[in-house]
Amino acid sequence: MKILKGLLIILLLNATSTHAQYTSPIAAGVDVGASLGSNSWAPSVMYHEEIGSQRLPWLRIGVGFRAWGLYDGRTNLYTERMAGIKDYLEYRDVSVNGLSFVAGVNVSFWKLDIGVNTDLLGLTYGSKRHGYYEKNVPTNGTGAPNYNQWLASKPTLFNALPLALRRNTGQSEAFVRFMATRRVGVKLGYAYTRLTYTTKKSDGFNVYLDNNQRHVSKLYGLPYAALAFGLGN
Repeated sequence: MKILKGLLIILLLNATSTHAQYTSPIAAGVDVGASLGSNSWAPSVMYHEEIGSQRLPWLRIGVGFRAWGLYDGRTNLYTERMAGIKDYLEYRDVSVNGLSFVAGVNVSFWKLDIGVNTDLLGLTYGSKRHGYYEKNVPTNGTGAPNYNQWLASKPTLFNALPLALRRNTGQSEAFVRFMATRRVGVKLGYAYTRLTYTTKKSDGFNVYLDNNQRHVSKLYGLPYAALAFGLGN
C-alpha cells in the first residue's frame, strides 16, 4: 500500500459532490546523489512519493525515506551560545550515517519539480570521536575540569526536526528536479546537513563544557546533485 493512501483520502474530500471524484496519481521515485564541499561530502539515497489534488494539480505534497551520510575532515563543532559564550570542540575528522523519514512540498509543471524537503524523524549512528576543548580564560566555568583536553563524544542517536532543533542531526534540501524522460532525470539543489555530537560520560558522570552544555553541532550548507529515477505514476 502506498505511503500516501491516507493523504489521498484527505485530498478527495475537497472534490465537489456533484460529479465523480478525481483521483490524482501518486508519483514515486528514487534520487541518488551527494552534496560536495571543499573538505566534506554527504551522499544520500532518497525514496519519495508525491500527490496533488484536482484543484491544485501543480502543488504536490510528499513523504519518503532518506539514507544518507556526512564525512568531513578537520572541523569545529560549536555549543549553543549561552550568556555570551559559544564554546567548541576541535575534531580531526567527523562522520555520521543516518536513516530518516522525510516530508516535503514541490511545485510541478512541464518536466520540472521545484521544492523543498526536510527530515522529520531519524536515526543516526557513527564512530566515537575525540574533540579537543581548547579554553584559556581567567575564570573557570562548569567545564573547567575538561579545559584543554581531548573529550570523547558520539553522534546523537534519535533525532527530530534537525533544521530547527540544533541538538539533532539530519538533512534538508531545496531542489529542482528535471525529468528528461518518464524514468530518468537529474536533480540539482542545496542541502543543509546538521551534525551534532554529544560528549560521553566518564566514570559514570556526564562530561560538561561551560554552561553545563554537552552538545556541539555544525550546520553544513552544500551544493547537491543527483540522478533521479521515476518509478511510475
